[in-house]
Amino acid sequence: MTEKNHFDGINYADDFKSASGQLPGADIAWLKELRQKSIDDFIKVGIPGPKVEEWKYSNLNALKSGSFKTGLEKSSASDAAGIADIKGSKVVFVDGFYNSVQSEIKNQQGVTLQSLNEFVKSNPEKAQALIDGQAQDNSLRNLNLALMTGGFVLIVDEGVKLAEPIQIIHVVTSPAADKSLRLRNLIHIGKNASAQIIEDYSGAQDVNCWSQNVTTAKLDENATLEMYQFQDQGNETIHMSETLVDVLENANFKHYSLNVGAAMSRTEIKPTLKGENGNVELSGAFLARGGNAHDVFTHMKHMMPQCDSDQNYRGVLDKGGKSAFQGKVYVAKDAQLTNADQSNKNLILDRNAEANSKPELLIYADDVKCSHGATVGELDSEALFYLKSRGLDTLSAKALLVEAFVAEVYQDIEIGAVKEKYLALAREWLAHNE
Repeated sequence: MTEKNHFDGINYADDFKSASGQLPGADIAWLKELRQKSIDDFIKVGIPGPKVEEWKYSNLNALKSGSFKTGLEKSSASDAAGIADIKGSKVVFVDGFYNSVQSEIKNQQGVTLQSLNEFVKSNPEKAQALIDGQAQDNSLRNLNLALMTGGFVLIVDEGVKLAEPIQIIHVVTSPAADKSLRLRNLIHIGKNASAQIIEDYSGAQDVNCWSQNVTTAKLDENATLEMYQFQDQGNETIHMSETLVDVLENANFKHYSLNVGAAMSRTEIKPTLKGENGNVELSGAFLARGGNAHDVFTHMKHMMPQCDSDQNYRGVLDKGGKSAFQGKVYVAKDAQLTNADQSNKNLILDRNAEANSKPELLIYADDVKCSHGATVGELDSEALFYLKSRGLDTLSAKALLVEAFVAEVYQDIEIGAVKEKYLALAREWLAHNE
């Protein structure tokens, strides 16, 4: 086995062999075969390294510090409350497993919300169609499918508006130490339907584990999906999240994110605009210090005419924090009248912090409006001086300016409790950074 197929202390072929009989769907032929193919395809390629362009800024050496074998033991969580003011369904995962006790599924006609394991058992043909339709051209995505222990399924039928946002809560506890936790989520929003999903990642400090989730979504004609993601996992956790979305004619997709936790996080968002007049908005912030590293990778594909996309990301780096934003916009030859904007602004609060930004435009159509911008700078000295002249001390003045810088990303969020949680997490990070 070559080095690319295993890390120190773990061989993924052996891990799959020992875990496969205990993974969900082990007795379902098509899923068993798909898992085997996925691990075989992963082993051919292995873990990406810095020579792979998309991973050039990512230091995956942290993964070598533990065995990270597939976690197969269910745990309980002491706190999976979520946002109290959100009254919709709540789906809870603890250490990579669905927790039915703490979850609360509220039935609504035309809405299917289940754990992936339950869905595979109750709707095997539909589950196979959804999973088989996913692109498996990515080595880590293959590893996820081979070793995933569950996930959630959301299907909203044509014309149905989800009554309340759904909360998906992921909790990591101490028994997850030295384990890998992998979930696969499936979303299908029907024609003229809409849904809102709040995804919350949290966990205990000093738990060295690898959390890797993959979500695939399809938005039919005139469908709307809004996703709100919070990542505040423990200081030794490695967090990876990949979201792939097909956006059909007149459909709308919005994704907001905030990364403040984890030793290393990687957020990937990959929308494909497959129908005319589609719209995608991606917004987020990442705050790092003390050796923490946050990577955000977006790949926006404009395949059809008259579609709009907008990306707005902010980074705040202090006391040894590191970040990387890579935003790729692809405009196909037939995607005339495309409007695509991309912006990444970074604040450096300490000389030992590092911000990397790599916007990229690949345009093959000739009638488009595309722009990108990336900045790395310090706090406005004049604004800082003004606030201090009004009686604020230096730390308070800096915190106020940073909060305003981050808050701009979330200003258009209409769910008050969600907007407030984003700002509260940012304030908490700032308070601990003093």
